[in-house]
Amino acid sequence: MLPVDVMEQAVLALGTLHVVEQQDVEAPTVGGRRVGRVALRFAVDATTHDAEDAAARHALAVVIEHLEDTAASVGPGEAVVLTRGAGGRFRPIAPQ
Repeated sequence: MLPVDVMEQAVLALGTLHVVEQQDVEAPTVGGRRVGRVALRFAVDATTHDAEDAAARHALAVVIEHLEDTAASVGPGEAVVLTRGAGGRFRPIAPQ
């Protein structure tokens, strides 16, 4: 499946929970082979940092499950990155 097809499915899944604000698809060369990569930006309702991070983790889990069921395997796990952005700076959200 092409990265653009994976993106379509990822947006479909994420869109059931949040508005997708930005999307990007690319296929960089990593270790001598092309690796498809999708990036999605979305916002969660403002509450507490812990609740917002939990909502973002849940959204990521929904997207991964949908992709695994429909489009492509996702991983390795360390390649999946969830970040929180504020003021143009992004920091990783720790997996739990």
